[in-house]
Amino acid sequence: MGVESLADVLFSGFDVRLTRVTEAAEGLVVEAVACGPPPRCPGCNSRASRVHSSYERGLDGLPVNGRSLTVRLRVRRFFCDRGRCPRRTFVEQVPQLSERYRRSSLGLKQWQHAVMVELVVVPVNGSAGGCS
Repeated sequence: MGVESLADVLFSGFDVRLTRVTEAAEGLVVEAVACGPPPRCPGCNSRASRVHSSYERGLDGLPVNGRSLTVRLRVRRFFCDRGRCPRRTFVEQVPQLSERYRRSSLGLKQWQHAVMVELVVVPVNGSAGGCS
């Protein structure tokens, strides 16, 4: 199984279509569109059937070759048509890539967590932690 494109590297296994990659002074900017099946409403769990609108969210991603990565992900907002549901609209999430209110990818979140665990576990300068 080989890598055929940048999309294979960045979005392997995600319902995302890569639309554009540009180089900017701050790093790489990747534009993509979520294209999975209609999601379920988080309020009542019914399957969405109507698109309300779409918008672009910015997610910081894992660095690529020492350069920062920003993913501009276009996601859809859906109507919830169930009368008794407290939610009228909701936004699709791309599993394993985005979460509600998150401004970084889940991959970056996991990488940052792993770094923090290593920093806490590995003593600095041979000390066992604490101040001297």
